[in-house]
Amino acid sequence: MVCFEEIRGWILALLPWPSARLARARRLAARGAHRAALPLFAGAARANLPAAWRELGSAYLHGRGAPPSLTEALVWLNKAAEADEPAAQSLLASLALQGITPVVPAGLFASPDPACGAPDHARALHWAKRAARRGSAEARALLGFIRTSGPDEMRDPAEGERCYQVAAEAGNARGKLGWALALLRRDTAETAQEACTLLQSAADAGLPVARYLLGLIAETGIAGAQDFSAAAEHYRVAAEQGHAPAQFRYGMALLAGRGVEPDAFEAESWLRRAALAGEKLAAAVVGDLYAATGDLPPNYIEAAAWFRRAAEAGHAGGARALGHLMLRGLGVPADPEEAAYWLRRAIAGGDSDARADLAGLALARLVPEADRQATFAWFERRAEAGDAAAACNLGICLAEGIGTQRDDAAALAMFRRAADSVPAAQYWCGRMLAEGRGVDPDPTAARAAFLHAAASHDADAEVAAGEMLINGRGGPPDPVQAMALFEHAAAAGHPGALYALKILRNEEAQAASGSVCALNSA
Repeated sequence: MVCFEEIRGWILALLPWPSARLARARRLAARGAHRAALPLFAGAARANLPAAWRELGSAYLHGRGAPPSLTEALVWLNKAAEADEPAAQSLLASLALQGITPVVPAGLFASPDPACGAPDHARALHWAKRAARRGSAEARALLGFIRTSGPDEMRDPAEGERCYQVAAEAGNARGKLGWALALLRRDTAETAQEACTLLQSAADAGLPVARYLLGLIAETGIAGAQDFSAAAEHYRVAAEQGHAPAQFRYGMALLAGRGVEPDAFEAESWLRRAALAGEKLAAAVVGDLYAATGDLPPNYIEAAAWFRRAAEAGHAGGARALGHLMLRGLGVPADPEEAAYWLRRAIAGGDSDARADLAGLALARLVPEADRQATFAWFERRAEAGDAAAACNLGICLAEGIGTQRDDAAALAMFRRAADSVPAAQYWCGRMLAEGRGVDPDPTAARAAFLHAAASHDADAEVAAGEMLINGRGGPPDPVQAMALFEHAAAAGHPGALYALKILRNEEAQAASGSVCALNSA
């Protein structure tokens, strides 16, 4: 239904006083009557009022009174800017920094839609300079940003700070924010306090990033004592304004109960919002919440989905966690090849633990040969640096021909290098000695090596030593010690030990049954 204000707006749009239409339109827009204001703005624009062009462009930009249209918005804003309307010039500079610029026709089939891509700093600088010359404090703040954070060829930090200061003194909220950051970089108690005052003013003006920075200052105590309660409150306000980093920090505060009552369910809600807004660390934390046992019930399907979101955004820990789920088939089908892909992504992102995970897959021959060769080279570098565990793993690669040619003598040398500190290396020494690989067979030395490793509860060594003890290889039989070793390894779930115990117990039962039969016959 058409309201009275709309009808009145249409009537006023027909009147011959453009400035009166513009003033009336502004009053209507200030009350939220945008549909009624739009025809008045349009009428004043047709009368060639630059301020009306800017108002009409802003209306189309924000969808006030009509569906949003970047194309229409940029047409009218450009027209106003060329007529030296400073607010339009500032707005165009801001849009250019967001990557929103008009398309320059390149031919018959050029798209009329504006380009939305990388920031156009040159265009932003052009319009910001023109608006600043016309006295726009907002343009001064934009110049401050370009001079401090733009491309290297446009940077002039000293000028950028001056622009921020001038904008701040003129009462501009973004200028106060930029000037506050400049003061914080000076790292003195006086400038920190002044920065906090500026940030508070910018936050009160509705800038969520200023509110977020106040939270960081309170949490870290860089301008005084730490105040976790104040930090949590700042984060909450900024989070409710849609600031993704604040949503993440508030979620973490709720999760840890830092400055606020702990609430895992509300924490998950805020972390989820931050993740959906592009905070990759938040996505990884939500994945952890669903993968771990805690206040939230485990849900590996959800965990995998959030780890994937984090991984695809470039979070190394998320990529590694996703690889782990794929290895175990939790929430996603088991897929060692894809798991290896995500572990490689994690390694590229700097996660050193993922390298060890991929090495485990290489030792199990679950990854392509290129990965095995890379793993061998990694073990070699680590072993040369004195890493005993890497020397042991390098020996396994040499003994099994993983990522390199098999070389038993070199493998045994690696195992002996690591044997004093790595039980698995002592076990492998025993294997090589027992099988005569890289050296003549020596059952006595092999048995001693297995027993040495078994003393550190290496399950493989316990089973190997038990076999030699039960069969009297490398020394006299000792079934009692053998049974003890098998039982300890079986308690750890070693399949060989479980099988050996089953055979030995069956033999004991048969021997006992035979003895009973012999006594009955007697």
